[in-house]
Amino acid sequence: MQGEAIPEAQTVEFKRGDSLLLCTDGLTGMIPDEKIAALLKACSDPQEGCQALVAAANEAGGKDNVTAVVVEWR
Repeated sequence: MQGEAIPEAQTVEFKRGDSLLLCTDGLTGMIPDEKIAALLKACSDPQEGCQALVAAANEAGGKDNVTAVVVEWR
């Protein structure tokens, strides 16, 4: 990356049952948002969801490193 990194921040309120996906562009650059959402909804837990996302990104070509973390509010 060239130049200065300019971070962005925002406040978001979460409710019980909400989930948050933190991921790299190795995921979002390979899979459209709609497919990411569908894969996460189809999985029963965050670990399974992360594994499904990484596998899908790799199947789509895996041109970059893929990192995914899903946090659930209970």
